[in-house]
Amino acid sequence: MLPFSQILRKPNPAFRTEKILAAIDLGTNSFHIVVVKLRPDGTLEYLTKEKESVRLGSGSSDYAVIQEDAMERGIACLKRFQSLADSYKAEIRAVATSALREAENRQVFLNRAEKETGIQIQVVSGNEEARLIYLGILQGLPVYDKRILLIDIGGGSTELLIGEKGEILFSTSLKLGAIRLTEKYLKKDPLSATDMQKCRIHIESVLSAFLPQIETWKPFMVVGSSGTISSVASIVLEKKQEKRDRLNGTEITMDQFKEARKQVLDADSIKKRLKIPGLDAKRGDIIVGGILVLDEVLQRIKAPSITVSDFALREGIVYDTIESWYRHTDSSLPPLDNIREKAIKTVANLYPAGKQHAAAVAKITLQMFDDLKDLHKLGNLERDYLETACYLHQVGLCISHHNYHKHSYYIIKNSEAMVGFSNAEIEIIALLARYHRKGGPKGKHEEFKALRVEDQVLVKKLAAFLRIGDGLDRSEKSIIERLDAVVERGKVVCRLYHKKGADPNLEIWSVAEKKDLFEETYAVSLEFQTFSL
Repeated sequence: MLPFSQILRKPNPAFRTEKILAAIDLGTNSFHIVVVKLRPDGTLEYLTKEKESVRLGSGSSDYAVIQEDAMERGIACLKRFQSLADSYKAEIRAVATSALREAENRQVFLNRAEKETGIQIQVVSGNEEARLIYLGILQGLPVYDKRILLIDIGGGSTELLIGEKGEILFSTSLKLGAIRLTEKYLKKDPLSATDMQKCRIHIESVLSAFLPQIETWKPFMVVGSSGTISSVASIVLEKKQEKRDRLNGTEITMDQFKEARKQVLDADSIKKRLKIPGLDAKRGDIIVGGILVLDEVLQRIKAPSITVSDFALREGIVYDTIESWYRHTDSSLPPLDNIREKAIKTVANLYPAGKQHAAAVAKITLQMFDDLKDLHKLGNLERDYLETACYLHQVGLCISHHNYHKHSYYIIKNSEAMVGFSNAEIEIIALLARYHRKGGPKGKHEEFKALRVEDQVLVKKLAAFLRIGDGLDRSEKSIIERLDAVVERGKVVCRLYHKKGADPNLEIWSVAEKKDLFEETYAVSLEFQTFSL
């Protein structure tokens, strides 16, 4: 059992019964599942873990397409994971990384997964993947107060992150995964020295732009997670004839790493590598690529050692999900709980002139949303999306006024600062900003059409509120101090309380022009009554 004493400040009375979560990590090489139980006293118990080598990225060196056989393996694995989660009656959260992030046919896989297993998969960006891994590491190693360099070498990508006290100081995701490099440079068996050198040169060229930046954050402790680092640790421990049930916290000196590296690189065939004591047979064909990436990073930063973390993305998913459970309650998580807030502030700073208007729109819109819960029947998570869109809907003005709502969509969707949100959540928020003015959602809009039907409905419901809130601050002078909304005999009556002496006619005209989506979506008419404070 893992105590949450450093995570939860106090047990949350909102959870008087145990909650069970199944976190699934869909990696390029392997799929992982962990099932955990959250108790009312704030402790976490791991119920079971499973891992399957799926090789989702296998057969496509550029990761443009998930091959049919890889897709079948992935769906079959998810069906087993879904059955396991159901046996514990667990809520499921599934997160996918590099292979699905890059595949042109990822939607085919996502649709099949949801149809055949009921699992909705979140595809996250490289930076969001790094953040979740960092959250996972903080759950397994006492490094919260230390500045660490995280190295996570997966099948499709390598994540590098500098973190300290839960803050991300630097992060990047590079297309240097063990499977990717194997498919491109290291498929021959036995390996040739020429191919190995080509792979080294490629790794050096990709890392060359980032390692000098990382150097500026020294001194730091180096922490490694995932398969390549675990394999190195197993080889080192086997050579030392040291048996451990868990690798977590194992420190590998640079000299020990060099010995393990030599063992791997001297074995020029899969058959020879499979004879290396401690090396997992399932990694025999891809370990060389991972070792070469790790070697280049450690050599360049002159690391004296690297500490192994058994905790990685799946544990980060657990923490992040529990944090979302506790949001909007009287318990909170420590400094890690404001990641979304910081992301919103970062993006909003692109157009600082709009902050006062954004705050006024958020205040009015959320008052209306809260008053009409029985009408929209949405919850706190959807309220978060709406609030975020309120603060970011004008950010496109930093580019130009013409079609700025479309610029807002582009910025929100593509900003690397939007950590803490999944790709699907970012798309919803970006579309809310897109539809806060001009025409509402239409089936001919490609981005809107690409959404799941449920999310299309959600965008319409939330955009309807944002359009009203934006219209009620048309003058951008925060004239409307308060809004009270009630449903009366098939219509929604909004009582607007404005500043004494202020003229709200511009706001009333503006909202009359923008209320059509609300009336159409909720099948009610809207009426506005004004009162002076």
